[in-house]
Amino acid sequence: KQMNADLEAAVTDETLETLTFDLQKVISLPRIHSNIVFYKRQLSLYNLGIHSGKRNEGHFNVWLENEGSRGAQDIGSVLMKHITEKVPASVRHLILWSDSCGGQNRNIKITLMMQFVLQNSPSLQSVCFRFRVSGHSFLPNDSEFGDVECALKRQQRLYLPDDVVALMR
Repeated sequence: KQMNADLEAAVTDETLETLTFDLQKVISLPRIHSNIVFYKRQLSLYNLGIHSGKRNEGHFNVWLENEGSRGAQDIGSVLMKHITEKVPASVRHLILWSDSCGGQNRNIKITLMMQFVLQNSPSLQSVCFRFRVSGHSFLPNDSEFGDVECALKRQQRLYLPDDVVALMR
């Protein structure tokens, strides 16, 4: 209830933005219709989805396993980039919702990264972290990931990261 209230408040209050973020399950490339590929080393593609309550739209941030991992530094870097580039200057208060995954979201590294963003932002006055109860972590990102998963099921062959990004668009 609190998350839905925060998302709705972001639409009406120009000084408030609510972001939800989560990682999609790993997408392995190449994706072909063959059992042989299952036993071969595949390239992992990661996607951090960030949903904006103000604009009610999702953003996908995609990278390969050779460019980064799924740890707190990677999640924090994507969040910092999104906040500095896509959150309007009129926003004074930022609310971040995520699941309670300690390795990615609920740790000192993310907290310190957001403290850095807060200290270096000319407009932000507060950043609030809120976490879903474990086991009940449905976020708006999950329905956006579901759309991607449905599209992936209809694709027989995906070879490159650009193929997946085109599918996401």
